[in-house]
Amino acid sequence: LDNPRSPHVLLDNRNAAGQGFCLQTTPDGTIEILLHDGRTENRWVSDQDRLQAGTVHHVVVTVDSGPCIITFVIDGILCDGGNRRQFGWGRFSPNLRDVNGKKHLCLSGDSGVKIKTLHLYDMPLCTSEAVSNFRAGQKACL
Repeated sequence: LDNPRSPHVLLDNRNAAGQGFCLQTTPDGTIEILLHDGRTENRWVSDQDRLQAGTVHHVVVTVDSGPCIITFVIDGILCDGGNRRQFGWGRFSPNLRDVNGKKHLCLSGDSGVKIKTLHLYDMPLCTSEAVSNFRAGQKACL
């Protein structure tokens, strides 16, 4: 990110009615996931000050439909809420049906954002798996 406090849409599959999901940065310097099923909207943001300008970041957003929990792991560190909130995880509505929006996922076309690699999983990752993926990527860069 050139400027983590400048709003950028990173990923988006929302349709004209707003149904789908979106991953975006916020003016607070966080990353926010938005889940919309056409009836309800659910949001959760990462901890503040985890994103640095001009730095490559490894971001994992886990949306687990079992316990209806969202977590963020940025650069191998679980966003635990810091001093701003009691927990780093957030719950989303158990009534959320699906986030099937457009058939194609749109990646950021913004010049201030460059997505190097994207992995989508059909299962929620454990925190340890997210951290391991970050560490494996670090070793590959050495």
